[in-house]
Amino acid sequence: MVSRISVAIVFLLLSVDSLHSQHLPEGTYQSNRERTFDILHYRAELAFDMVNKEISGTATIRMTPLKTIESFALDAFQLNVTDVRISGRKLQFVSLRNSLVISLSLAITPSDTVNVEIQYSASPRAGMYFRPDQQKASCYYISTYGEGGLHANWLPIYNDVNDKFSSEMIVKVPREYTVISNGRLLDTQPTKDDQMIYHWSQKLPHSNYLIAVYVGRFEKGDLPSAFGTIPLSYWVPPGRLKDGAYAFRNTTKMVEFFSERFGFRYPWDKYDQIAVPDYAIGAMEHTGVTGHSESVLRDDKAPQDFDPTLDDYADDWHADATISHELAHHWFGDNLTCRNLSNIWLNESFASYAMMLWDEHAVGKDFLLFQADVARQHYVKYVHTANIIRPLEYHYFDDPNTIYNEEHTYLKGAVILHMMRSVLGDEAFFRSIRYYLNKHQFQNVESQDLKIAIEEASGRNLDWFFEQWITGAGHPQFRISYKYLADQKAVDLLVTQVQAEVEGQGIFTLPVNITLATRNRTWSQPVWVENQSDHLILPCDEEPLMVSFDGEGDLVSEIDFQKSEEELIYQAKKDAVPGRLRAIRQLAERYATSARTVAAFKDLLGDPFWGIAAETAFQLGTMRTPDAERLTAVALKADDYRVRKAAVLALAKFQTSSAASALQQVAKSDKQDDVAAVALISLARINPSVDPGFIRSQMKRQSWSDEMAVGGLKALGELASPKLVDDIKPYVADQYNRFVRAAALTAWSSCNSSDKNLHQVVIGLLNSPILSLQLQAIGMVGDLNITEAFPKLHEFVDGRYDANLVVAANNALQTAERRKIE
Repeated sequence: MVSRISVAIVFLLLSVDSLHSQHLPEGTYQSNRERTFDILHYRAELAFDMVNKEISGTATIRMTPLKTIESFALDAFQLNVTDVRISGRKLQFVSLRNSLVISLSLAITPSDTVNVEIQYSASPRAGMYFRPDQQKASCYYISTYGEGGLHANWLPIYNDVNDKFSSEMIVKVPREYTVISNGRLLDTQPTKDDQMIYHWSQKLPHSNYLIAVYVGRFEKGDLPSAFGTIPLSYWVPPGRLKDGAYAFRNTTKMVEFFSERFGFRYPWDKYDQIAVPDYAIGAMEHTGVTGHSESVLRDDKAPQDFDPTLDDYADDWHADATISHELAHHWFGDNLTCRNLSNIWLNESFASYAMMLWDEHAVGKDFLLFQADVARQHYVKYVHTANIIRPLEYHYFDDPNTIYNEEHTYLKGAVILHMMRSVLGDEAFFRSIRYYLNKHQFQNVESQDLKIAIEEASGRNLDWFFEQWITGAGHPQFRISYKYLADQKAVDLLVTQVQAEVEGQGIFTLPVNITLATRNRTWSQPVWVENQSDHLILPCDEEPLMVSFDGEGDLVSEIDFQKSEEELIYQAKKDAVPGRLRAIRQLAERYATSARTVAAFKDLLGDPFWGIAAETAFQLGTMRTPDAERLTAVALKADDYRVRKAAVLALAKFQTSSAASALQQVAKSDKQDDVAAVALISLARINPSVDPGFIRSQMKRQSWSDEMAVGGLKALGELASPKLVDDIKPYVADQYNRFVRAAALTAWSSCNSSDKNLHQVVIGLLNSPILSLQLQAIGMVGDLNITEAFPKLHEFVDGRYDANLVVAANNALQTAERRKIE
């Protein structure tokens, strides 16, 4: 008893100390934007100057004022407007840096509807991206990305989410190009100057950021229609139809599954998926269209990751997860759209949980529970690294990237919805979602709308849940212990919450399922935790073999439950997936040298669920004993490549010549390039004297998304030798994909951060059409203190055409200033 209390006190002190600096992020308060007019329909007639990366055309906006107005303003980021008219009458206008102010000849009232025609041209600096076609000189890919208010860089428009309207895109391009946009393709017309005009029409209302224009030399593949009536297609660069057919093979089933699961049939005219070389971000849902990075394309030999993932054996964003996530936005985001970005969780958390629902449907419940655990672990790691906690609904931020924070908005949000499902039960949860969708279809929504919909559909009042998990921040950190009271035939369970009480985070009240197992039976006992310390007495006829706290992983929490080796081995084999994973980790941390644990780990490496086997293999690196290293040889023979990948990551923790030899053999011979690429990185980490020639030879192997080159570059970066710069710098060239180029930049910087040639490459990438490389370059300007690039950073700040670039540039300038002081 004394020992248990002393451990608890030490844990409490450590926890409070480590969490003391956790805080809510700061920023400008963001509320619903006020409007003076309502757009009813938006029509754009566009043409391109590909070489000069310019757009020109006419925007026709049908709108009605929300009050009597004599002038109004549209968002227009440095557009060159030449003419504005209503019904043929020219209007006076003033073009400001980021807006177009139009004066009306006569006042209009809410009973009026007008059509405003605007002729303009632009050289978009964000929102529309021109990417050279690497397969054909003088050709380009054009793609759009509008989240965070970017479309005003190429359209005069109301640039926020709280207005919905129908739209048309009429786009003129050379004949060799195809144009894909929202809605139905009404017509294609050849012109006398050897061009084609594509006319797309989106009839159902959507927010401005969902407008899409994709242009390129695409080949089209068709998938089986959903319900036999909804057309589904994919568009890929030339020669990749077979890869597209494999990558998108489950789309039809996904559309039909989500329609049934959400109780709301897919409402849009069609669904197109487009694979774009070096797309601005990973993927983006538009209404009836999703743009994907070309990395989505693959055959059945490729790994399951959406992008090359070489630092973990499992990723939140495997390929099917990303495809289903973007599709799910057609219910949550495109149909129901958050009223402002403070409520973006209503778009992104729902889509993130939907991809887990697809995992559950397509693969099984264990995979859903595993992916929820991965998401929870990544969120917790972020909190402890960044010391930032925040509610899902949060109004204080300066740039979209802050509120789109993956760990909170996507990962924690998904697990919170999983927790809500547990609280309500499946029937009430999905009935509430169905009611919410039908009640608010094609509208803007806030968190309160969901809470009320749940109450109306299920009768359940979730005020407490929303106060803690939607508008409250943080998560509980539990310290658990128990003893068996033989005379009372009961388990005495002590549950203590040890998280720091800071702004936004206090003591949580929530239901928890306790799983008890004895020789004769296993059962679940629901309890409520509501105090800093709860003393719970649970009936139990005999001494339990296992007491599992939230073994199903329903909660967003951290759990410290120190147990005997015997109980942990039982739990690792018998509990639900999240409880098994926790037991495996604790065994590796506390009983690494025990023969019983080693024997248990050998058994677990053969578990029928790959996730358990992979975590076991990964935790061998925590054990770091000779027996553990010998077990990595068992894991390296596993059929599932993810188990082998976990073993390779574990071997990076063993500073032995035998581990280095094993890694070199894996890098040469593993049939999965994903595993071989990780082996190169692990080898460089534990053997700084490895022959760079060996790494170079493996980098040349053909692989999905050039991940062998990515792995080799990361390995060369680990070696950090200036002599390797000549091997690295060719890979920053435009001919390589963004993953290779990003890895080359990082490796080059590791080997020689003061190299002026590197600095010139970074400066050139400040204007890259590839958004991820542009942001990386901005960060490197600050990290490397490239003073000659500071004027460009100030240009980003002063231009204010992309809030993400503004904040990134400001952060880089501040970093450089700090380094100067240091």
